[in-house]
Amino acid sequence: MLPIKPIIRTMVFLLLLALVLPALAQPTPPINLAHLRVVNALVGLGPVDVYLDGARVAFALEPEAATPYFAVPAGRHSLSVRPPDSDPLSAPVADVLVDLAPNQSETAIAYQKQFATEGFTPQYEQTGAFYVMDDDRSPLELGKARLTAVHLAVGSPPVISIAYPSRESLLHQVALEQPYGTVDIAAHLYSLALVDAVSPDLTVLARLGDFSVYASTLYTIVVVPDMQPVISQTTGQPAVQAAVPQPRAFIISAPVDPPPDGLRLRLVHAAPNTAVLDLYIDGRLVAERMNYSRVTEYLGLKSYSHVITLRRVGAGPQSTPLGQAEFTITEDNRRQTNWTLLLLNAAGGDTSAALELEGSTETARQTIVNTPGGSLFMVLLPDNIAQTQPGYARVRLINAVNDIPPLRLIAPVVPTPAPLTPVPTLRPNVPTATPRPPQQLVDDAIFGADASEAEVPAGLYPTLNFIPAGLNTNLSTLRNVQLVNGMVYTFVVMGSPIGNPPVSVAELSDYGSGVPLSRLYLGRVIAETARVRNNPSAQASVIAQLPQTTEVEVLGRDLNGEWIRVRYVDANTGARGEGWISGTANILAITRLGVPVSPLALPRYVAPGG
Repeated sequence: MLPIKPIIRTMVFLLLLALVLPALAQPTPPINLAHLRVVNALVGLGPVDVYLDGARVAFALEPEAATPYFAVPAGRHSLSVRPPDSDPLSAPVADVLVDLAPNQSETAIAYQKQFATEGFTPQYEQTGAFYVMDDDRSPLELGKARLTAVHLAVGSPPVISIAYPSRESLLHQVALEQPYGTVDIAAHLYSLALVDAVSPDLTVLARLGDFSVYASTLYTIVVVPDMQPVISQTTGQPAVQAAVPQPRAFIISAPVDPPPDGLRLRLVHAAPNTAVLDLYIDGRLVAERMNYSRVTEYLGLKSYSHVITLRRVGAGPQSTPLGQAEFTITEDNRRQTNWTLLLLNAAGGDTSAALELEGSTETARQTIVNTPGGSLFMVLLPDNIAQTQPGYARVRLINAVNDIPPLRLIAPVVPTPAPLTPVPTLRPNVPTATPRPPQQLVDDAIFGADASEAEVPAGLYPTLNFIPAGLNTNLSTLRNVQLVNGMVYTFVVMGSPIGNPPVSVAELSDYGSGVPLSRLYLGRVIAETARVRNNPSAQASVIAQLPQTTEVEVLGRDLNGEWIRVRYVDANTGARGEGWISGTANILAITRLGVPVSPLALPRYVAPGG
């Protein structure tokens, strides 16, 4: 008969294991993270570079444009904008300290605060200011969108309203530089105008025109002075102009969060022969008048099974659909939160089309009713927008061009990886080192298939060429592409190889957030030098020596936790390698999401293929 105490200890161990293993199997939720994006509303001053905690995170951000949300630790962060390519230690156009709470989303809008007067013209530096506003990105009812506004048009009427053409207010009495609430509205085509809220006749100040409001999206209307940049003949920089009473408005959008048991779905219309559609999800209109080449924000959807319906523009929810299909994300694939629904015309003039259900128990096919411009089908693709390794960006290539060989992404010049530093960093950006030879950045991308992707060194790429395999002709070329550390870039190539319509590239950018399963642990060399060996043994050959502060990916441990498997980057050559570092000596500091981890707590490393 077994002793009682060992049995009790065994039962307790098994109980703890039963509790711990399901937790380890679930995606790790963000810990102490907040989200911050930057908007350039300096329409009279032109593009700017954006610095977050001293690191340049956006290059030449154009007026009326916004960065993606950066996932940053909660707490205080410094933010500044400067003229493009200026000294990172020079006086900024605007700067601010932003305090972020966990799970908070904020938008920092850089706008012009100082203007020239009859007797004084301020310097370009410190002419701007930041207006920081909370973003309500909580989940929305399906078919609804969220709308807010911010009035930053110094010199125009101090209180305005966002109104319909009839002057009936949708957002009533938005005060200058004051916070304003939100209103949830149906996804629809809207025609709006700016009106003077305190004038007797509600004078129309500017018209916004027609724009389609897509569901599950936060829209912010930013009102600024109606100005155009004027370049100074003496300094070569934009000149600071006098304030104008005439306002103008532009609209920025942002995704809202999905419910806890949901997913995020981005719609990409890449079917040129079916130019305009109304798109419904589960019977609710989510995108009215969606034109070819349009891309939505990620739509937060509840549950993992949805019916997608395509209808002719304005046909109404009861009309016969052009096409309809259901997709379901199975239990095994629900750790994958982000998805893209790609609308494509069938290749080769095929009269039927397939709906490919990635993540289902099986691949289902369904004929889609022919549209006036030809057959159409939908493809559901998973999106990997998790964190990248430090010093790198991720590029993803989606091929949406009919009748071509697999597509390649070629970079004639590839920058050498910068030294690995924490992100964000308090130090200025390190200049890009000597470029490396041309290379193919990702595997060949097949028409309508999952994105081909890879992590590449962050830095300036003078050209990116999109070339069909086996051919020497570029379908498209992007020039002076600045890939930012930690960003995820998805290039969707669409159009016709014969030029009707011409091939174009939709560039989607997301800040990498969430730790991928393949990169859960981070190590930093704390000894003077770390020797990397080809086998977990002190007698094994040394294949690299990593200096102090070098960051590595920690892949796992050997059976006893005496050796740690790491992936590293050679700072001199940019080459990536893998090997073993002693786990018994005080060589590596290992963390997971910023929390220290013992080598014994690492998963056991098993080489690929066993």
